[in-house]
Amino acid sequence: MSAPPARPAPYSALAQVYDRWMAADRVPYEQWLGFTARRFAEAPREVRSVVDLCCGTGTTIRSLQDADYEVTGVDASPQMLDVARSRVDPGTRLLPITLPDERLPQLGRFDAALMCFDGANYLTGPGDLAAVLRHVAALLNPGGVLVFDLSTRLSFESIAAMGEFGEEFDDFAYRWDTRHGPGPEHYEFEVTLVLPGGRATELHPQRWFAHDEVERELAAAGFADVAVHDNYTDRPVDAATRRDTWSARPAADRREEAPS
Repeated sequence: MSAPPARPAPYSALAQVYDRWMAADRVPYEQWLGFTARRFAEAPREVRSVVDLCCGTGTTIRSLQDADYEVTGVDASPQMLDVARSRVDPGTRLLPITLPDERLPQLGRFDAALMCFDGANYLTGPGDLAAVLRHVAALLNPGGVLVFDLSTRLSFESIAAMGEFGEEFDDFAYRWDTRHGPGPEHYEFEVTLVLPGGRATELHPQRWFAHDEVERELAAAGFADVAVHDNYTDRPVDAATRRDTWSARPAADRREEAPS
């Protein structure tokens, strides 16, 4: 008996329509960038070089480059990076790397690292978040800053409560079905796309993280000055928060800045 055909990897088909999908959902990129700029301004060193982890189709890279930052992009999906190449400056480093990856610290040193729009929620394996935070700590220059977000338990539960749903656009449509994963914090989003070239179904495994787990892993990776805000604003998180936005910098910076 032959094996079933392999399921497309996440974002392999979705890359074709991702930007229009995000535009329809009115993703607040400017709000994200405003929050990030404030965290950069608070850093002890001038932020010029940035690594954008889970950079997707390069919308954030484009905005950062327009503001004269030097940006390297990393994403697990070659198809998303293909779209990004058409958007970012010629010669921009765009690397197909699935996190966590021990090669990440070899990319060089950066003043800041970003991991936006649920990228960290894809770190579903045991120890994955801890490994990525260690690798990012090794990437950052003294005085550097990390900004990342995580969809909350409330966000996952709200999506699951919607059941199966979908939407039709001019030339594509999608159906979204949420499944509970192997653990209480795990979910799987099955996304079926109807595109001009045919139909494709992708499975997107994600998970939510409790605050104490994130704080523990940040500390273990060597981060301090940890702060968490409500969805790229300066508001504190509360029971209604759907996206935690974290910022931190290497703990060693405190020692370097202490008076001798």
